[in-house]
Amino acid sequence: MNGNDIEEKKESLMEIMKGRILSSYKWQEDIIKPISKEMGITTEEFEKILMKRLDMSSLEALHPRFESSRYSCILDKVHFDLKICWLSDVMEILSLEEADAIKNKIAKEVIEGKSYEDAIIDGRKELIEFLMR
Repeated sequence: MNGNDIEEKKESLMEIMKGRILSSYKWQEDIIKPISKEMGITTEEFEKILMKRLDMSSLEALHPRFESSRYSCILDKVHFDLKICWLSDVMEILSLEEADAIKNKIAKEVIEGKSYEDAIIDGRKELIEFLMR
C-alpha cells in the first residue's frame, strides 16, 4: 500500500465520520434544516458546504457553539425586526436598558418554545404600549 492509498483511505474515513455527525438527529433539527431553509438551499447542499469547509474538530465543536450563540442571534434579530435600532440608537426614545429588557423578554419566550413570529407580534404590541405611556 503506497502513501496515496493511505491518504485516500484517511480522507474517506473522515468523510464517513463527518457524514455521521451531520446526519445525526440533533444536527439535522438544530442546524442543518433551519440554516439550509434560511439560505434557500437543500439540506444536502448545506451538508456539502459544511463537509468541504470544516475539518473534523471544527465540525465537532460547531453544535455547542451554535447552541450558545442562539440567544444572541435572536436578540440581534429582535433588535432589527422591532426597529429598536431606530427607537433606541437613533431617536433615543427608548433607553438601552428598556431596549434590552424588551429584547431579552422576547428572546426568552422564543428559547422556551414560543414561535418567533408570535413573539415578535406580541413584542411589537408591548413595545407600542410602552412607548404610548
